[in-house]
Amino acid sequence: MQFSLSPEQISLQEHCRELARGFAENAAEHDRDASPPVENYQEIRAAGLFGLLIPKELGGMGVGLLGHTLAMEELAQGCAATAMSFNMHCVAAYTLTGTGAFSDAVAQRVATHMLTEQKLMSNLISEAGTTNLLYSTRASSTKAKRVEGGYLLNGRKTFASMIGSSDSALICVHPEHIDNPESVIMVVVPTDSPGLRIEHVWDTLGMRGTCSDNVVLENCFVPADWAFDELVVPSIGDFLATHESLINLPYTAVYLGLGLGAVEAIKNVVKGRRPKGYDQPLSYHPDIRRRIGIMTANMESARWLLRYAAWLADDEGQTEAVQTALFRAKYIVGEAVTAATRSALEMSGAHGLFKGSVIERMFRDGATATMMQPSSDVCLGQISLVELGLDREQVQSPLLREK
Repeated sequence: MQFSLSPEQISLQEHCRELARGFAENAAEHDRDASPPVENYQEIRAAGLFGLLIPKELGGMGVGLLGHTLAMEELAQGCAATAMSFNMHCVAAYTLTGTGAFSDAVAQRVATHMLTEQKLMSNLISEAGTTNLLYSTRASSTKAKRVEGGYLLNGRKTFASMIGSSDSALICVHPEHIDNPESVIMVVVPTDSPGLRIEHVWDTLGMRGTCSDNVVLENCFVPADWAFDELVVPSIGDFLATHESLINLPYTAVYLGLGLGAVEAIKNVVKGRRPKGYDQPLSYHPDIRRRIGIMTANMESARWLLRYAAWLADDEGQTEAVQTALFRAKYIVGEAVTAATRSALEMSGAHGLFKGSVIERMFRDGATATMMQPSSDVCLGQISLVELGLDREQVQSPLLREK
């Protein structure tokens, strides 16, 4: 592994850092109003980043998961909600064009959609009643019925980040003509399709600008050429159990960037704040120095663990070693970010509690780091299976299944 970054990677970092400076100017507004940062998506489009994870042979940037991690480190420091929601597009792009799971024709069609037509795509898998603690609950209740020329979709999806700003959506659905209830196919639907309706329910603690609303599908038609039924996933639960860490690595990079942003924000606060009656800024206080030391040590460790995992994934693909490295990275990043953002809030004191404070916003956004899939509990459970050499088939279900 080369620890130095390539000129291409450094250029990407600098470009995203410049974008992040602009994103930071409107981050508080979108957080306050839970409004979509559409102007940021347009900046990302203009910067040519829609093809970040699309292979070069298809016309994309093909920066790989390591390059993507570097980009998200920077973008999230400006506006974590923008980076998080844009990740939905990146994950959809990577799933359809970068994993090799879909045909060359599908990959080319998606690349044209995103690069030539400049379409922004959201990614809809989650439904009410699911939990990433139990992969089997991810079976899709959204149905796809075969009709002449394509499929009719009926069902409801939740946590549909960026759906109101997207041109299209990648949706995981169960094909009714297949008896296995856990089987799914992927379809792409324009967001202005008849029968697709958005329920605006997103009023949350953090990541408010992602606008992760509900989507209701009522006899929503998808043409056959956008229903990728040549690949039927026998069990979405089993698929996620073996691939989720790879698919969700991009989100981990967003939280890493958020934590790094919190470190820089609180450093500026304590260096610029001089208590009444003293000649030195608060940064000279030993308790502040200790906290900054802990924050930077933890965040730098998290940064390099995630970069290693991303590099390994680019180098080896989906292997058990890669999977375990990604689970380790997600756990460490999640814990480091929640600790860093809380410590930053405590160091800022009552001044940091006011709405509109960068520290306050990052604290709320950072609170979700350990919950984002795969959650810390899932990560530890999966790591332990490998470390203990356990047979997954012999591990009992933690809950009784319905009879």
